[in-house]
Amino acid sequence: MESQINPNELLPHTFEAFLSRFGRLTEIQKLSLEPLLRGENCVLTAATASGKTEAALAPILERFQKQRFRFPNNHQTSATLKFLYVVPTRALARNIAYRIEQPLAKLAIKFAVKTGDETFPKHTPDFLITTPESLDSMLANRPKILRDVQAVILDELHLYDQTPRGDHLRILLNRLRRLRKYACSKGDSVNSEVQFCALSATLHNPLNVAMQYFTNPILIETKGTRKIEAEIFEYEDVQTLLDFFAIFKERNFKKALVFCQSRAECEDFAHLLRGCVPFGDKVFVHHANLSANVRHQTEELFTNTDVALCFATSTLELGIDIGDIDVVLLIGSPNNLGSFLQRIGRGNRRTNRTNVACFYRNLTEEAIFKVFIRAAENSNSETINLLRSDNNLRFYPSVIVQQLCSYLKQTTHRRLDPEHAYGLFQTPNSEPLIDKKDYDKIIEHLINKGFFKVVGHFGNQLQAAETWEKLDEERRIYGNMSGTSESAVVIDNLTGRTLGFLDAKLPIGKTFLLDGKARKVTAIHGRKVLIDGGTEAETFYQPRQKIVWRVKSAALTKELAREFGFPIADEKGKLQFVNVANTELDETRRLVFHNSGEVFGKAIAELLETEKRILVIEHNEFFVETADEIDPENLRFTEAEINRIFYRSWKKFETAYDFGYFNAELPTEIRRNSVIKAFDILKFIEIFQLETLVK
Repeated sequence: MESQINPNELLPHTFEAFLSRFGRLTEIQKLSLEPLLRGENCVLTAATASGKTEAALAPILERFQKQRFRFPNNHQTSATLKFLYVVPTRALARNIAYRIEQPLAKLAIKFAVKTGDETFPKHTPDFLITTPESLDSMLANRPKILRDVQAVILDELHLYDQTPRGDHLRILLNRLRRLRKYACSKGDSVNSEVQFCALSATLHNPLNVAMQYFTNPILIETKGTRKIEAEIFEYEDVQTLLDFFAIFKERNFKKALVFCQSRAECEDFAHLLRGCVPFGDKVFVHHANLSANVRHQTEELFTNTDVALCFATSTLELGIDIGDIDVVLLIGSPNNLGSFLQRIGRGNRRTNRTNVACFYRNLTEEAIFKVFIRAAENSNSETINLLRSDNNLRFYPSVIVQQLCSYLKQTTHRRLDPEHAYGLFQTPNSEPLIDKKDYDKIIEHLINKGFFKVVGHFGNQLQAAETWEKLDEERRIYGNMSGTSESAVVIDNLTGRTLGFLDAKLPIGKTFLLDGKARKVTAIHGRKVLIDGGTEAETFYQPRQKIVWRVKSAALTKELAREFGFPIADEKGKLQFVNVANTELDETRRLVFHNSGEVFGKAIAELLETEKRILVIEHNEFFVETADEIDPENLRFTEAEINRIFYRSWKKFETAYDFGYFNAELPTEIRRNSVIKAFDILKFIEIFQLETLVK
């Protein structure tokens, strides 16, 4: 029988501030109280809008308040942080700050936000909301204020899992733990203990993920109960959206959030639809190329406007409260279920229902929407399987480059002992994340590339060299995220206000879209592009789109194959050979169905052409088409053959994975091995153990 929990008794200091507004505690809030009050490390997984933030903060801060009142002098004189709340985006940082500002004020807990948009406050707060990159900057430049951190909350943990940014965060937490132990040994802190709590709505294998960041996690999990009302439409042109908006009145829809696949699409749609019924001029844009002040204004206006339309990229994908959204529109499908669940979770957050309209532009997008909607409606093994990643890489070596650069700045006299620094690159259970021989190769390579120079009586220390100095000057050493650099800053010529950023400088007279409005370049001063905001034009500059693979997981590809009715030999994904008559051309298409994703499809094509001398006509995530019929024996590839294509063509596959901004600074051998590990040769070979011939 479930024990009766009286939250007022368990949380005498924090219940009123954090949980009383819920009236009745949500399930995740009930289950998390006692473990977190005991000081356990926990991972909380629950549906969006279930109160996970309050579930974590109320008991964690209760422990702090009890100590505070027992030893008041310790807390009044200590100018150090006590709590870190780490979020993946600046927008989420602001939203969390808005949610917890009043509860923290009731508890007399000073708090602040430190991201790329906000500077560190003059007086050190007790509680800080920050991003991994800003935490990195603090560790490098102001480590002493972190010497007494008691608890760390990691929000939206799924976004870090198996990414370079996730490994970045793992090493930052190692640096924090090392700093806490050092402070304790010097008497600057009473103890070195740090309590951790991770939060996520969509996380595959949460315990295993959490163990990458901290030790002994306890899983606290509840299932979502929100009903999804999803519709799928074919997108033909902008009239498709206008037709959908026409039914808003009869459905009592007023506010809509639209997710697009690129910043350029957001700009185009906002420009085309501004002034349309029923939104009028309340049409907004939100993406990372807009300046902080423009994004802040958009969030505020969209939140406080009853009838409004906002086009966004993933910047509004997370748990950001921007008012009660009546319907979420997706123009084009995301390529992973986690992103889909996050996006549809933005809608109807105050009810048990979410309205979603999915607009597809091709048959593959239509099939993806059908698969994702089924998975979202059925919380079962299919959903869990689709949340899995194909990436088999255990650790991203590019993080070593970035972290050594940052850690150097934290050290005394800006000197780094690489042997001592090697201890940072390990799991919370002290298992090495990279072989020492590979680590030494990276160190030698960075010395040769001018990142560091060898100093010290015994030649065992590193000091900054020219390349490091340049990166530090550009403030590039605190993050490892891939992405387009900001080449030009857009300034309103009339007001002097910064509006956003461009990926390239444009010539005077060129017109482009920003914030859904036409802007004309009137002057250029260095990196600053001055614009006239009242321009009318029919054609606009389109930012160059970097060609990257939008890789679908093997699990998603198999579900799509079933949706399309493609041949599938068995659940393990073995090959099927199919000859299809093409009556129009009076010839036969020879297809080998693998249904294992674009990366494996490309590998099959490379092997057939380079190792077997077989002409490949087409390859994709589902099949490889050849000019001639294939003997099944030709698809029994050896490990040696596979290794040969990676030795020759590893760069072709490298672009399928995000290895981090600093990956290009690694030795070639390390980069190639990372591609091979991410690809997973053993899994690839397993697919070709059985061939089934279908005529």
